[in-house]
Amino acid sequence: MKLTIEGIKTLNGIPEKGKRFLSVNLANLDVAELMDIAKELGFKPELVQIPYRAHIEVHALLWYGSIGDTPPDLEARFDELATRINADAIRYATGGWVTSS
Repeated sequence: MKLTIEGIKTLNGIPEKGKRFLSVNLANLDVAELMDIAKELGFKPELVQIPYRAHIEVHALLWYGSIGDTPPDLEARFDELATRINADAIRYATGGWVTSS
């Protein structure tokens, strides 16, 4: 039985095929500082939860969308974020690739 936090959007830890997301685990971080940095880098953070077998992680979702819609500067913003916060808290996940038919 997975318990989740009522009222918070739930995200699967592995995005569906063709999707990608960038988020930050809020545990052990200064949340106010993270929000300032995220906004400075052009993100609009959204509070989400990612349930795992034994626990739930609460994240600031910075970007979610299809792989094809990934902003061209997302890698650079990811790199900048990783230099300014604990990089271990960052989750940059991609679902399976989609091929054109």
